[in-house]
Amino acid sequence: MTTPATQIVTPVGRLVMGSLSEPQTKDADGNPLRIKHGPNEGQARVEYFMGLAIPKSDPGYAALWAQIHQAARDGFPTLFNAAGELAAPKFAFKVIDGDSQVPNTKGARPCDKEGFPGHWVLCFSSGFASKCYKEEAGSFVEYDAANVDCGHYIRIAGTVAANGSQQNPGVYLNHSMIQFIGYGDRTVTGPNAESAFGAAPVGALPQGCSLTPPAGAPMPTAAPAALPGVTPAPDFLQPPGVAAAPPAALAPPVAAAPPAVVEVQYIASDGNPYTAARLRDAGFTPEQIQALPTA
Repeated sequence: MTTPATQIVTPVGRLVMGSLSEPQTKDADGNPLRIKHGPNEGQARVEYFMGLAIPKSDPGYAALWAQIHQAARDGFPTLFNAAGELAAPKFAFKVIDGDSQVPNTKGARPCDKEGFPGHWVLCFSSGFASKCYKEEAGSFVEYDAANVDCGHYIRIAGTVAANGSQQNPGVYLNHSMIQFIGYGDRTVTGPNAESAFGAAPVGALPQGCSLTPPAGAPMPTAAPAALPGVTPAPDFLQPPGVAAAPPAALAPPVAAAPPAVVEVQYIASDGNPYTAARLRDAGFTPEQIQALPTA
């Protein structure tokens, strides 16, 4: 059953998935997106997808949800009882409960995703990029959608309509215009190091693999702290074979009173002599100190 689309405008939410300017060419399983119906069936297509996280505490969400729910009932009246409760086992409302602990088909739980907990995440899509606007001095001016990153705050104007599929009943949430509201911490939607490596132990190391550098190789270390009035030369910290940026101008070390006992002094990369104690205080390791020429 085909029903007319209903115009909607969301409350302010945070973009937690997708992109306003970069189209998707593959589905969730990595298959190329194709046109499913009509004279161009089977041809490649693109989709502009975005997930908008709206706080569950937002007072404006109830009215938006009422519009989505009504569109579903209008398109599939037999799937709802007299009280308006869904009687079908599955229905694609295109709304994710950000607190849900139920994993999806790939084993990912919404509650574990950044920006999801405490929110309703609405999944909007369209075959076309929507224009983006920003309010300035009471007027709306066009804003470059490429400047909107995941983590930024936006509003979406679009439509909701039943999808007309009896096999996979649900609704479409389509975006038509975007309003940029403000900045937020950028979110990362791909896998992180913990999820990629944490659950898979390294196991036995291959022959020839050592956890320590071989004899004669420089020991990796954090950048040593700067000596008073001295900036360590970049080539001292640069790996072999990698060009270093020209060193900054170095001021000579502050003259100190002569020590009671003459100590060995080492020539650092800035060409000045320093005692082992000063080099250690600056963060040099014993191996690094011993590798330096003496004065």
